[in-house]
Amino acid sequence: MTAQRRRAPGRPRNTEADRAVLSAALDLIAEAGVEGVSIDQAAKRAGVARTTVYRRYATRDDLAVAALVANEAAVLVSFQVPDQPSLADLVTTWSAGLSAPRSRVLLRRMMSVPREHPKLWAAFRAASAGSRDLSVHDLVIRARDEGQLAADADVEMVQAMLTGAVAVHLTNYPDDVSAEEVAEYFWRVLRTLGFRVATTGRL
Repeated sequence: MTAQRRRAPGRPRNTEADRAVLSAALDLIAEAGVEGVSIDQAAKRAGVARTTVYRRYATRDDLAVAALVANEAAVLVSFQVPDQPSLADLVTTWSAGLSAPRSRVLLRRMMSVPREHPKLWAAFRAASAGSRDLSVHDLVIRARDEGQLAADADVEMVQAMLTGAVAVHLTNYPDDVSAEEVAEYFWRVLRTLGFRVATTGRL
């Protein structure tokens, strides 16, 4: 078979288009929630053809899940969170995320997803493997095992209360709060939950 008759492999995915589509979907989620996401709107916002999006994501939910998973992965990479984060890593990551207005809006939008879009939420959890929750769960266990938390601490309840503290901050604090103020908030939360940390926030 001649070179001319050989079929070339399919075109490689355009990573720039990938990023543009996922960024557009996140913007739409931030502006109007999952309900505001559509293939057409994402294509228009990203400046690509509808077929470009459909080749990647068959449905609105597929696109929304991919955008949320990519966003979570980007957060973990950008803050260089190690595989086994410390309490300081947790506070640093949450402080950076909760002091960024766009991140706060996205997180507030996501708070309604489990109730209003349970199938989409389940797909997101499966795709992300609950990476952030698992990290917090493992962190609490390590803190207990290393003596930073009482040996009889209820790990699941401590994790639930930390998650609740995030929700409280999102709904009760202004969006222009600084990272330093967020960090102090979480060190206070950790001390209140019984973590043995100094008043300066250091372990």
